[in-house]
Amino acid sequence: MQSVSVADAAEREDLLDVLEGATELATKSGMNANFVPGMVTILNGDDLLQRGARTVWESLALVPGLSLGLEMTGERQVLSRGVGHGYASGNIKIMLDGVSMNSSLFATANSVLNIPIEQVERIEVIRGPGSSVHGEYAYAGVVNVITRTGERQLRLQASEDGGSGLGGIWYWDDPERDLSLSLNLTGLESNDAGVRVNEDALAALGESYLSNAPGHSNEAQRYKAAFTNLQWRGLFLDLKLIENSYGDYFGVNHFLPPADNNLASLQHTVLAQLGYDPRLSATLSARLRLEFLRQERDRDQLYVFPASYLADEPIYMDQDYQETRHRGLADIFWRPNPDHTALFGLELSRISIDQAKWEWTNLPFEISSTWLDTDHDRTILGLVVQDEYRASDQLTLTATLRYDDYSDAGSLLSPRAAAVWRIDDANVLKFQYARAFRPPTFYELEYAAQVDLDASEIDTFELGYILTKPNWEARATAFHSDLTNPVLFDEITEDGYVNAEDVRLRGVELEYIQRLGSQLKIDANLSYVDAVRPGSDTALPGGARWLGNLGLLWRPHERWLAALQLHYVGKRHRLDEAVYSDLDDSTTLDLTLNYQTLAKGMSLHAGVKNLGNTRVYYPQILTSFGGVDLIYPDGYPRAGRRWWLSVSYAF
Repeated sequence: MQSVSVADAAEREDLLDVLEGATELATKSGMNANFVPGMVTILNGDDLLQRGARTVWESLALVPGLSLGLEMTGERQVLSRGVGHGYASGNIKIMLDGVSMNSSLFATANSVLNIPIEQVERIEVIRGPGSSVHGEYAYAGVVNVITRTGERQLRLQASEDGGSGLGGIWYWDDPERDLSLSLNLTGLESNDAGVRVNEDALAALGESYLSNAPGHSNEAQRYKAAFTNLQWRGLFLDLKLIENSYGDYFGVNHFLPPADNNLASLQHTVLAQLGYDPRLSATLSARLRLEFLRQERDRDQLYVFPASYLADEPIYMDQDYQETRHRGLADIFWRPNPDHTALFGLELSRISIDQAKWEWTNLPFEISSTWLDTDHDRTILGLVVQDEYRASDQLTLTATLRYDDYSDAGSLLSPRAAAVWRIDDANVLKFQYARAFRPPTFYELEYAAQVDLDASEIDTFELGYILTKPNWEARATAFHSDLTNPVLFDEITEDGYVNAEDVRLRGVELEYIQRLGSQLKIDANLSYVDAVRPGSDTALPGGARWLGNLGLLWRPHERWLAALQLHYVGKRHRLDEAVYSDLDDSTTLDLTLNYQTLAKGMSLHAGVKNLGNTRVYYPQILTSFGGVDLIYPDGYPRAGRRWWLSVSYAF
């Protein structure tokens, strides 16, 4: 194989950066990320692997303004600009190859966040509201995960806590008939011992003798996924199957589960999408989609109470839930001239609850077999009108208006007005106003503490600046957001969900990329947000005011790359500021060594996460539950230093 110089490798990376900078996430029309309204971050899958990111969830911590969280039973959280910390309540729209994956039960998409990075081509992220284009749950941000296709690869991966397994990608194409087929498969399994827990809720109740603590959280997991894509000319068919199972971590009531590696939470996802992109005329084109999404969330032997607490034997719960969504959408693009693009969109969705049952083992009293009203079916009609107008070579104006009508949550409007001024080849100035909404989920409606639970809305103003030079690039974003009627669990009464006090966000996000010759690249970002409730002058819990990332990539040879990734999370606010101090800040360092051929052949990625073995904690979701006060005064502990390995062969 012909040798490739270090300089050629660096130039290739720069070219890929340019090609992958194009995105349809912000406007659906497709353009360079630097020129779309608002700030869009594009994470390249190969780059993420080289930096040591192991899942989609981990990768999002590299985005300015985004931080991670965890619920007591292992549900992943992502906070955008301080918003998103809550019990069973997602606030970011998560998509897989353009299809919304948020369940209407919790508005979360754990199975997508747990996708290993080896299956990912890139991740596109909108920081801030995106409802004007993407509708429900595009409230605090939008994440679109693009899976790998068009490759032939076999893969083996292992890690100290993420499991071991196999994967592969295969494709076939017939250029003469414009026909192609791609398969992307992965299977992983882990009996991870979790992290050590010295005391659980039973210590606070004075009943430590009933506890499994001291012990380890149950973080066993199993992940299986098959992504299939068939394309013929302008027609395509996507089929995705995901089985994501994991343990019950710290226990649903903060009673530490037994260390038996029980896969207490099982999530099954079946997604089918049929699409066609016809060219209707020289000025008209269309995008047509039909989607089917079935999501099952089963709890199998979820540990609820220890023996001798309410009964002689331990009490377990089996909880089954299934919902189905049918969705059709049509987008019409009208381009009368190169400077003008209009979008007219129509969407219709029908979400139905197929099953919501539970069973209890050893419960000393009777309880209903259903835990959710299956009549919470939802029909959504969405209409979108967008106009992109290039007023001059330097100035582009975008206006978007979306109307959504919910059968159970009323009607909502999501407007957006934006301007992008390309001052010259190096300087770009952006301004955007956008409103987004978040309807109550089925779970929030079922356990609402008030008669009418309204949708939450957010109004955001953003000012962005981009400076691009041959060897470096800098970005700055300032934002102000007002959240109205956020839906949260009532921590005081514990009666259920309410429209809580309004919230104000103010902050700035800074980004910098520098290439020092052909061998060294440095990138960094720093975020600050002041998230407060003006009415009570209290901080919004869960988020950190300061977030930072610093990456150093060194390529001493065309086949070798070393990466150091520093991640900083500032102090996080607690749910009850009067009682508990802020959660301590943390700084972690990841080291990754990469050997990778630039064409076919062997690739090796090996690394150490949290090289300095820093103590890391995530904020607890609830200050009390069932009358039990805060159990983990330092938050949920996370794993320390750990190794990982990924080996692949491209053919």
